[in-house]
Amino acid sequence: MGSSPITHPILQKEFQTTCLELFFFHNTNMVVMKNIIKQIVLLSLCFLFLSSCSASKLLSTWESDTAAQFNTAKVLVIGVAREETKRRIYEDTFTDSLLSMEVDAVASYTASKEAIEPTEKHLREIVKKSGCDSVLITHMVGASEKDFYQPNNRIVGTNNIGSYGLYGYYPFIYRSVYSGGSYVSTTKIVLETILYDVSSEKRVWSARSESIDPVMTRKYYQQLIDLFLSDLKSKDIL
Repeated sequence: MGSSPITHPILQKEFQTTCLELFFFHNTNMVVMKNIIKQIVLLSLCFLFLSSCSASKLLSTWESDTAAQFNTAKVLVIGVAREETKRRIYEDTFTDSLLSMEVDAVASYTASKEAIEPTEKHLREIVKKSGCDSVLITHMVGASEKDFYQPNNRIVGTNNIGSYGLYGYYPFIYRSVYSGGSYVSTTKIVLETILYDVSSEKRVWSARSESIDPVMTRKYYQQLIDLFLSDLKSKDIL
């Protein structure tokens, strides 16, 4: 059999298992066959739905009372990450997005080859060197992993169970109960982004985001940044 075109780990498992049912149980009654085919169609539709959904969302946002009056001429973008490559990709993506909005911006790594030291003195030096009047800082608040059991042959929905005949229903649910399964892990990452006014040294805006099983690529960062920028624009901050 060919490889499955579905890449989502959970749906891929169910898709492959259902296809095996078609291959090994094609001589069972037609009612069972029809329901298996319906499962394949349903799984394919679910895959298309999940593919169209964003893996990230905003959990909360906040803005100061004077945020709407805030104007910035140049933003210093700072990403705090253990891996330098990820930091640079994030800062570049955010900077490019701001520039596309005609907001002047600079990535912190261009002003400091190494990560900015966690001292007031060094940060002040970088801000002064960059010539920015606002600073946007993003860091990871936390990451959590959750495991859940995924049967090899799971019954999808209950609306059509009544359409099984006695001799088709029992074998179907028997395989569902007694077939082996596996544990699937999902990772949840929460990021916090804060925009500061350099002159007052106070927060202007902040947001927390949540991502499920993110792949740290420029595409993921762009989707995340689009959420931040959309909120900033809706509040007339940028």
